[in-house]
Amino acid sequence: MVRLASVRHNGTTKLVAQIPTTLDYVDLTSIASNVRDFFLLGTTALERANELIQQASSSSSSSSSSILTIPATDAHLLAPIDGSLVGKFLCIGMNYVDHCTEQNVPIPTEPVVFSKFGSCVVGTNVPVAKDVHTERLDYEVELGIVVGTTVPRFTSKEDAVHYIGGYTVVHDVSARDWQLEKNGGQWLLGKAMDGYAPIGPVIVTTDEMTLEKAHSTGIWCRVNGETLQQSNTDQLVFGVDDIVSFVSKFMTLYPGDIIATGTPPGVGCFRKPPRWLEPGDVVECEIDGIGTITSPIVGPNVQPGQPNAITNTAISRLSSSSLSLSSSSNIRKLGGMTCIVTGAARGIGYGIAERLGREGAARVDIVDLDPTAIDEACSNLNETVPSCHFVAQACDVGDETAVTHAWSKIAKSNGGRIDILVQAAGIVGNSGIKTEDVDSNNFDAVFRVNVNGIFNGCKAVLPYMKAKGYGRIVNIASIAGKEGNAGMLAYSASKAAVIGLTKTIGKEYAETGITCNALAPAVVRTAMVEAMPPEQVTYMTDKIPMKRCGTIDEIASMVCFMASPESSFTTGFCFDATGGRSVY
Repeated sequence: MVRLASVRHNGTTKLVAQIPTTLDYVDLTSIASNVRDFFLLGTTALERANELIQQASSSSSSSSSSILTIPATDAHLLAPIDGSLVGKFLCIGMNYVDHCTEQNVPIPTEPVVFSKFGSCVVGTNVPVAKDVHTERLDYEVELGIVVGTTVPRFTSKEDAVHYIGGYTVVHDVSARDWQLEKNGGQWLLGKAMDGYAPIGPVIVTTDEMTLEKAHSTGIWCRVNGETLQQSNTDQLVFGVDDIVSFVSKFMTLYPGDIIATGTPPGVGCFRKPPRWLEPGDVVECEIDGIGTITSPIVGPNVQPGQPNAITNTAISRLSSSSLSLSSSSNIRKLGGMTCIVTGAARGIGYGIAERLGREGAARVDIVDLDPTAIDEACSNLNETVPSCHFVAQACDVGDETAVTHAWSKIAKSNGGRIDILVQAAGIVGNSGIKTEDVDSNNFDAVFRVNVNGIFNGCKAVLPYMKAKGYGRIVNIASIAGKEGNAGMLAYSASKAAVIGLTKTIGKEYAETGITCNALAPAVVRTAMVEAMPPEQVTYMTDKIPMKRCGTIDEIASMVCFMASPESSFTTGFCFDATGGRSVY
């Protein structure tokens, strides 16, 4: 039983298999460099892969130390087969009984065949652009057949299954205006735009997904967490063996060719009113026994003459080059992720939310106490960064019940996912006074926001991150928490508590795929700093070797790295952004 995948690890693209017991990967490059070559080797490759998986799964295996395993957190998942290796990408239309019923059309008497191309193929979490040519972008979840052995002409239905290498999830992205209304009624242009065939996350071989399972498995599509397609492959008009046999009447199929077997009911074009995809939407396509692929929808961001989607080959080429990729690049750190940023109505929090969106996050929920301010910030962000969907959440982070409810609402709307939590909410409290003059009520108020707020946010988000086996928590602390600032007792003590809390959570959840780190800036030029007495600001900047305040952009850039999959081997740590003030 082999679940084949392709990952980017340490600058190299590798063929891997998923380890069932840990969901990490075992390196298969000693067998083959890609899925097509793997299938060309036949049963020999399959047997060797199973041996490696068993050895990697067994802690008592004496040879397991020689098996190269790759933690899932260290791997960037690509399309399981690169588009350049896909000779034919065929699709079957009108192939679910309930989909035909939805349209009130007769069930076809033979498969309806059309095509996509290798340039359509991308992996999970790669943004899909709503192309400049379409106004009616639609979703379709489909079971994909991956050919394993050359299928000769006129193959019988009984023999067809022996030529199938495995199955994958296909998102058949469709520009309905070009499919149904333009180009003389030909479907091709509406189906074959660059990047319009996300596939993955793995290819499940036929020893695990038998013909019987392929014909009796659940299939779903969700948009922004709402289930819009739900059916079972027992509704297929033509089964996978029928399809392979039928296509072989007209052409030879080769290893690596893909056939998408049709979509169930619930597509956007047949809803009343129609439900078209827009930038900021997140599409999840799931099939039982295979997994889920995620496609964040973004606006057209392509210059004339440039490719509209990034294939695995392009990712490999750019990753290995010395080019510096700007935040406007198609390859971005946070493709498709869902985020929460507290204290995001203004200042550092606002800057962080904007940067997360520019780095490819599909959705950012911005949280603040002031409903008017957060609504205005949300409106501005959606206009400034149209590729990301920003959602305003008015919430008092010091209220545990309110935070738990808000995080639950956010997770529910994202299919149970919260990938990133950045906690920037904070207040200074009274400053410029010595300890004996500190008001205890003000001290408590500072701790309620700065410490209880961080605790409440972490406590509420951890169950969702644990369930998905992945998460990034970034807590904004301060250099005051490490060194103490005279005249700022409550603030300094609260930020020290944040650092201690972060270290504890980082250690407690180190083996779960979740990292929890803090960032301790020196003074940053924000409205909060502007409200401080000038002598207090001077006191702080005089300690900075660079003799200046930090900027919001500098902090947001560092947070973006800490919140990305690239930051995978650091947890419970307090990063500094202090202009040289702190070197420990």
